[in-house]
Amino acid sequence: MSIEKRNSETIPAHTDDYYEAIASQEEVFLEEGVEKLRERELLVTEETANNLRQAEAFAEKEVGHAAEELITGDADDPPLSDERTVEMLGKTSDA
Repeated sequence: MSIEKRNSETIPAHTDDYYEAIASQEEVFLEEGVEKLRERELLVTEETANNLRQAEAFAEKEVGHAAEELITGDADDPPLSDERTVEMLGKTSDA
């Protein structure tokens, strides 16, 4: 194709309608992106909350278990009376 022929071709001028259509597509694209980010944020927030609840439940179990071990002792400790052990275990489960 010769240079003269390319120069003689008219380049179509874009109209306002064309630019409006492009802008509309960009707006839809951006809205979809924002929506995906919001969904991701909700999922991350929910996952973080679940992890926190699990950690709190685990910590409560560990504290209860540790308190029970302190009260009941081990084989080297002198035994507490059964009534005293039950009374102390009752106090730790109330806390």
